[in-house]
Amino acid sequence: MRLFGVSYTLRGVSYLLHRLGFSPQVPARRAFERDEDAVAEWRTATWTKVRGWRR
Repeated sequence: MRLFGVSYTLRGVSYLLHRLGFSPQVPARRAFERDEDAVAEWRTATWTKVRGWRR
């Protein structure tokens, strides 16, 4: 992390989160109300900005 000058590997982050009590959460199924068109629009408009990708 640049702010504090600390870096972790992905495995190190996994160990750290586990020690703090976090676990991966995966839904058992997709929501019935899920709007696939809205999800696709969000991925192209918002998620790419969050991740810093440019298309």
